[in-house]
Amino acid sequence: MIKNYLLILLLFSPFYSSQAQNINLSEEEVLKTLCHTWSLSSASIKGKPIQIDLDFKVQFNSDYSYFLLSNPENPGKWMYNKQGKYIELRTNNRIARITYLNKNELIFIEMDIDEYQRVTPQNSQFHFIRNE
Repeated sequence: MIKNYLLILLLFSPFYSSQAQNINLSEEEVLKTLCHTWSLSSASIKGKPIQIDLDFKVQFNSDYSYFLLSNPENPGKWMYNKQGKYIELRTNNRIARITYLNKNELIFIEMDIDEYQRVTPQNSQFHFIRNE
């Protein structure tokens, strides 16, 4: 039950970053840095930490696809928005963003899309660390 909740939360619940964070990398640097397997290390909702007892891993690929290792049948697509300084993720008509990326860590937030197609961040934030 908890695993299913966290999977849904990870894929579909809103994510929010309380600090303005940007990715200032070239497309080549993004590919080199992002295209690995990443493990969920911590999460928060409305700034309050939530306990994560499960092993969630996501794989990013150089063909601009990504998927949860526990659900490879449902891949998404990613693209680097250099002007906006974020990486956009799309899965099942949902949009998320990676707002921070370095060789060891990324921060993942999901965006809410209203009826006017305006995209805004929400209240949860997930931190991932890169697997070796």
